[in-house]
Amino acid sequence: MPQQSSPGNTPQPTSFKVVFFGLGAVGSAMLICLSELAERDAVPIHFVVYTRDPEAARDALFHAERLFERIEFIQLPEFAPVFALAPEHVKSLEGATVLINAALPEFDLPMIELALRIGAHTVSLASDMYDTETERSLTFPQYRYEAELRKRGIAALINLGIAPGATDFLIGRRMHDLLTADRKDLEVESIDLFLLEDIDSDSIVFSWSPIVALEEMAQRPRVIRNGLLQVLDPFSGAREYHFPHEAEPTRQYPLYQEELLALHRAFPEVESIGVYTGGSEVELLKALFQLNLLSKRTLPDRPDLTVEALVRSILPGMNKPRRIEAFLRDGVIRRAHFAAAAEIRISETVRNERQTVVETVGLSYLRYPGLIGTPYAGATYISFPTAVGAAILAWHALDYARSGSGSRLTGVLGGVDLARILPRARADAIRRDLVAWDIDLFDSVRDATET
Repeated sequence: MPQQSSPGNTPQPTSFKVVFFGLGAVGSAMLICLSELAERDAVPIHFVVYTRDPEAARDALFHAERLFERIEFIQLPEFAPVFALAPEHVKSLEGATVLINAALPEFDLPMIELALRIGAHTVSLASDMYDTETERSLTFPQYRYEAELRKRGIAALINLGIAPGATDFLIGRRMHDLLTADRKDLEVESIDLFLLEDIDSDSIVFSWSPIVALEEMAQRPRVIRNGLLQVLDPFSGAREYHFPHEAEPTRQYPLYQEELLALHRAFPEVESIGVYTGGSEVELLKALFQLNLLSKRTLPDRPDLTVEALVRSILPGMNKPRRIEAFLRDGVIRRAHFAAAAEIRISETVRNERQTVVETVGLSYLRYPGLIGTPYAGATYISFPTAVGAAILAWHALDYARSGSGSRLTGVLGGVDLARILPRARADAIRRDLVAWDIDLFDSVRDATET
């Protein structure tokens, strides 16, 4: 795969060099998946991992020790020197094909600036979007580098993963097929994405850091209605959605997440867009909210401590991979299901009548016990699909870049953009790879008369 140091320059390097910033639950599984993809496609690959705790990074790969000979672990107390391309980091970054932010969303912008200096692509899993500027512009901050990235001939692949990421890709693929069919009176009335994060366990097992979950849920939910962003009260506007493999419908609550802005940017003509989430972990957070345990009020005898801060301090943290594997092997985790389903409501004139249908595209990960005995053992039921979704999308995008059509793979690109840019054969290969890594896909079309 190429390192594109300048537009039109696509040399064939002897190896594919991946630089990770951070290597936690998602990063470690992503590294394993990239290794498996490289081995399948006979592409030499080497990794550089920048981390504050190399031992913890190695421990996250405790079933993939054979990969250590391909990994250079670099410990550093702060990431600023490497983003500034300090002399001691020049050699480790030399020849990098892609830089991957597997740590914090706020690393995205300095990572892109570094990529512009060394001529590498970037991949990130989420955006630092909860600020007044993003709310005003409805644009992710990475887009401020759009022109520079295009001029340099490189891409910043943003919001990759499973949701956002694969969800945006699946929705984008279906939307582009609909909009290029030249049906003049076809109208897409709405896009609604429903997410399920559900775990049945004898212990409280967070699939994400509880602090991250609290911060995300603390954002007031938003939806697009009549083409405008509307702010809702927390846990209001609930809906019911029946996911495949679930016996009963799941309560769903509006969520302010990357898909909302990405889909609105790509398809501004769609007047109604919403993202909803539900499941056991969301219900736990809702209970905390309703008990006023997420309040910013200070304690009566501790003016320096808020109720929310106290709750954060006593919530159990995210378990380490070895502990997660033990929970799964010992039956503490009995069942886990991650799913995403997007409903696209479409109307057009058929047989002299206005017909409305709902097209559904989605994915489901219900094979979590299958990680036992694999290099991924210890991943959570959300970190695994997030990691493989990001790895598969990035791998195919960068492979397409070296195919001779890479001039289209420049600028800031998300899953919706990849769905538009990548040819059908490549999109189908992504779908097959998702299934090969145990992510089931589903789609359907139904009459919307009764919905």
